[in-house]
Amino acid sequence: MSRAGGYILASVVHLLAPALLVTGMYLVTRLTVGGVLFGLVVLDLAWLLRPRPAPFPASAVPLAREDAPHLYALVDRIGEELGSPRADLIAVSGAVNASFRTYGWRRDRLVELGYPLWLILTPQERVALLAHEMAHSKNGDARHGLVVGSALHSLHELRIVTGFGWHPGDGVSMLVTGCLLAILGIPVRVLIFLLELLLNRSSQHAEYRADEMQAQIAGTAAAASLLDVLATRTHSVGDFLASSAVAVRTGNLWTALRSHVDAVAETELERHREFARLERIGVDTTHPPTYLRIQRVLALPYLAPEVSAAGWERIEGELDRAAGRVARRLREDAQSTLYR
Repeated sequence: MSRAGGYILASVVHLLAPALLVTGMYLVTRLTVGGVLFGLVVLDLAWLLRPRPAPFPASAVPLAREDAPHLYALVDRIGEELGSPRADLIAVSGAVNASFRTYGWRRDRLVELGYPLWLILTPQERVALLAHEMAHSKNGDARHGLVVGSALHSLHELRIVTGFGWHPGDGVSMLVTGCLLAILGIPVRVLIFLLELLLNRSSQHAEYRADEMQAQIAGTAAAASLLDVLATRTHSVGDFLASSAVAVRTGNLWTALRSHVDAVAETELERHREFARLERIGVDTTHPPTYLRIQRVLALPYLAPEVSAAGWERIEGELDRAAGRVARRLREDAQSTLYR
């Protein structure tokens, strides 16, 4: 019922755009000063709420099939074992994460690999990571669908526009504008909250199902180990990139990152595990608590992996060029923040 409610609310969001369009045109055609001004605002809101698919992630580096045939062969094999649709594109980014999504009007299926996370995983954990993301292409998570996904994307875009961005020194007129935008943004945030709330249960179920599929493909040990890395080592990766992306030369960034993560003491890792258990921490709000996911995975009967991590050196070579571009972007982004 919550999933059906999510589709109904997403459909209402899509109906808001034509309703605002008609209202804005009516106000503008009345040819009064207040009507024209308010009508233009309403038309702008209609444009921002228009149905549109999620775009290709701007910070990611696309990896064509001809540039990474062995990686695509591995992903295709995992997809065949799962019975999931084939990935249309693989991209590499600087995120400490990985994801599956669709983008564009053609709904092309994209697997995005965050290279900082990829770098600190063992080969079999990487198989588990790919299996988890490919499982999402089979699960049918509503967040990746055209109706709900595009509604969420439009609402998040509108939330950014209606955010309160006033700073001391911007002037009284900017303060008034910021307050008005913040007021307009209240119903947008309410809609996002309600839609996320309705989708929360189905999203968590999709994550548990993807965990089971990744254990089936990579084995329970690798699946549980991957989840443990997400709970313990990704914190060190994020801290390193935030503090050292500028100081370390681009060519040495990944080597320095790997050395930094390898040097983390076991006591620090255990502290993160205990914190995750006590605080019921997940990867984000759409994921169940990580320690519960680990417990469920370890109880599964898939001891032997169906796909092994053979021939990994060739895949590493295919990722080298994209990894270099990602390192340069991370360094440029870190440098730009110093001058804001």
